[in-house]
Amino acid sequence: MQNLLETNVLIVGGGPAGTSAALSLLKYSDLKVTIVEETNLESIKIGEQVNSSIFDLLTYMGIEKDSFDQNNFIQGYSSTAAWGSDRMMIRDSIFNTETESFQLNREEFDYMLLEKVSEKGGIIFPRTKCLKFDQDENDEWIVELKHETKGNFTIKAKYLIDATGRLGSICRKIGVESKRYDELTAIGKFFYFDESQTIKQDIIIESIEDGWWYCASLPNHKMTLTFFSDANFIKEKRLEKTENWNELLLKTKHIKHKISEASSEGKPWVKNAFSQVSDISSKKNFLAVGDAVASFDPISSMGIGFAISSACHAAKAIIDADFGHENTFRSYQENINAIYSQYLQTKTFFYRKEQRWNDSAFWQKRI
Repeated sequence: MQNLLETNVLIVGGGPAGTSAALSLLKYSDLKVTIVEETNLESIKIGEQVNSSIFDLLTYMGIEKDSFDQNNFIQGYSSTAAWGSDRMMIRDSIFNTETESFQLNREEFDYMLLEKVSEKGGIIFPRTKCLKFDQDENDEWIVELKHETKGNFTIKAKYLIDATGRLGSICRKIGVESKRYDELTAIGKFFYFDESQTIKQDIIIESIEDGWWYCASLPNHKMTLTFFSDANFIKEKRLEKTENWNELLLKTKHIKHKISEASSEGKPWVKNAFSQVSDISSKKNFLAVGDAVASFDPISSMGIGFAISSACHAAKAIIDADFGHENTFRSYQENINAIYSQYLQTKTFFYRKEQRWNDSAFWQKRI
């Protein structure tokens, strides 16, 4: 077989879930780790709210807090919501007891994790697309790939990890089943403030008849403003058009004032935000991490935290399996299922707090 590379673990996806799995494997084992990322790592990064427990996870992977540049994150000073009422109230986190929160600069954060993987001996192939997946008689993975400029090659790996995000492209290609619970979609814009302006470091959530808005301060005098609704509503109202998006923004009572002195460029971007959970138990030597194994409504603020923690658990399952322990992958899936079951109950409880638009299709689906 020409152009064959061998590795112990092949990770498809270079975001926080993929890099966290790689860092955990590199720290706690001698396994050879390779990451393949289809993009040039320049996709839209919305930003992410995390709590202080993220630093414990990073320490576990061998990254100390002082490794961060001051532009990687800013401390969140308040979190408020007009949810269930048009009055702004302090919003407690609905999924954890941590009160200290931070807003990540996702672009800086993601690059930092990739750099750490490279420093610790991981191999990274950016701009590389997976073409075909097979397993041999020993259940090892044979993956055909194509690099943007260097052409085709093949990687043989004992273990394969899907870290491709919500779309779970590897899960779909190899026939792993998943259950989707909604069609939530995010459509938003970034706003920029002059350096002379003072920006209050806060997070605001405001519900309206057809969905809800999320507004958050980011590092470098930047703010993200995102509307969440069902995909069919966004398509029907043609919210990808700036004028339609702006018209919907005017329906908010509080958030529209947050960006009155800011500027923005381009059309709104659109990203998937649906909830789903995958079942990887049908495939041997295969795991999924982060949004590829379980994705959550952004109202939960579980994105990055779960991406990293699931990756750490997946790495441990692989290390234990490589030492001959049985059922480590099954235990991993059972843990994912338990987390997801609790999440669904809590999500329903939270959405039921909004009773002002019971005739709205968006809210009916969630209560």
